[in-house]
Amino acid sequence: MLAAALIAPAAVAAHEPSDIAPDLDQLVPSGLVIDKLRIDGLPRFRLGFSSAAANVGAGPLTLHGYRESEAAPTMRVDQLVDRSDGPRRLVRDVGEMSYVVHPDHKHWHLLGFERYELRDASGTQSLGTDRKTGFCLGDRYAIPDSETLPGFSPAPLQGDTCGLGRPDLTSLFAGISVGWADRYAPQIEGQYIDITSVRTGNYVLVHRLNTDSRIVESDFTNNASSVRFSLRWNRQPRIKIIRRCPDSAMCRPPRLSDR
Repeated sequence: MLAAALIAPAAVAAHEPSDIAPDLDQLVPSGLVIDKLRIDGLPRFRLGFSSAAANVGAGPLTLHGYRESEAAPTMRVDQLVDRSDGPRRLVRDVGEMSYVVHPDHKHWHLLGFERYELRDASGTQSLGTDRKTGFCLGDRYAIPDSETLPGFSPAPLQGDTCGLGRPDLTSLFAGISVGWADRYAPQIEGQYIDITSVRTGNYVLVHRLNTDSRIVESDFTNNASSVRFSLRWNRQPRIKIIRRCPDSAMCRPPRLSDR
């Protein structure tokens, strides 16, 4: 009887429901390109890049934005986390949504989901940051080997319009399903950093997601990725990729043995 009594609590605990959480993976910055434009009559140079966030976890990222009325300028955002047994767990106040009107798009944005930063060759000193207002999250493409993830669905389960043309909405769902990724192309709203004053040299571009860790994930170690590149100013600025560094914000120079 004593042995049975000792075993029972552990057996009960083993059956307690647990989170089936997303795992957001910041993919390596790609598509680096420099554009020249004139602002107030003066030439400016912008380093543009593509960014992508994937869900490689066991459960979907499901976000619910809501507000009491159209008079409220922003929506509060809660997260719904799947559970191994029973209803989803509600996590309050993981973010904020705002309706953004821009030549590239007009829809609701999750504010501050990703941040971009240009660092010096040591990877420690910040030389510039983005002015991105936010992100419309959705299932935009399936990542490689997505079919190996148990929760993957070959059909996208999350919409990707984010209330397009609907500033009147008072409720909205957004997120990224298992095995899917959300991507933004270079130079569209906020997908760049001004490098007009940056000199010839080597630099590190860092992309980071879920920067305040308010969104529940199963793993936070893959929330930053980076790329090391050289910038050369001649008649036209030139970029050469030196190293791509998934799951790292430092992207140190390659060792001689790696070259």
